[in-house]
Amino acid sequence: MSPSPHRIRPLLIIAFALLAGVCTGSPAQGAQREPVILVHGWNGSPTEFAQMQAALEQAGYPTYAIDLPGEENVANAQAISALVEQARQEHDGSKVSIVGHSMGGLSARHYLKFLGGADKTLSYISMGTSQLGYWPACLLPAGQGGQMCPTNSFITQLNSGDPTPDPVKYTLLTSSLDDTRNDVIAGVWCRAEFAGVAHADEPSSPVFINAVLSALDGRCPA
Repeated sequence: MSPSPHRIRPLLIIAFALLAGVCTGSPAQGAQREPVILVHGWNGSPTEFAQMQAALEQAGYPTYAIDLPGEENVANAQAISALVEQARQEHDGSKVSIVGHSMGGLSARHYLKFLGGADKTLSYISMGTSQLGYWPACLLPAGQGGQMCPTNSFITQLNSGDPTPDPVKYTLLTSSLDDTRNDVIAGVWCRAEFAGVAHADEPSSPVFINAVLSALDGRCPA
């Protein structure tokens, strides 16, 4: 017995909908967003970002986790610049967004302010970055993290004049456990603090991953 015409039409609609889903993929898979550069911190590793990288790529962001050359911020900023150029070449000259953890956020800010990065970047997101410096770092040699000392010329130059050059949108994310969670610099679009996340766990924390996704999407995370 043949199905009635009244049943055929709904079945056809469902079939076309399923076929369209197969052809186009899910919105997260099909939407192409700006490349995102992930920058690890002092004595860190790009592997710390494995979970965040997977989440960002699932959301449609081509993602690059840099392996920094060392603990000297200017050299690190130059490495960030090179990776940004690679990402832009691979994505039709698109601007990028940069996510930096801890000292990586300072290296990224040097790139934005002094290496022309502000013109190539949509948003900057830091996690647990000592934006005004970190006093215990004064015990370290300058090239091994000592540039984070608040009196080091690297920090004073970074925060002189305009610390957040346009047109980048700046977001500062911190944990309640970060010693420098109250660091404030002018020109920040969004600041948000989250309770109880250990500093070293921020790159892999679901709370911070969701906050980064919100900031990239133009929403200040709460």
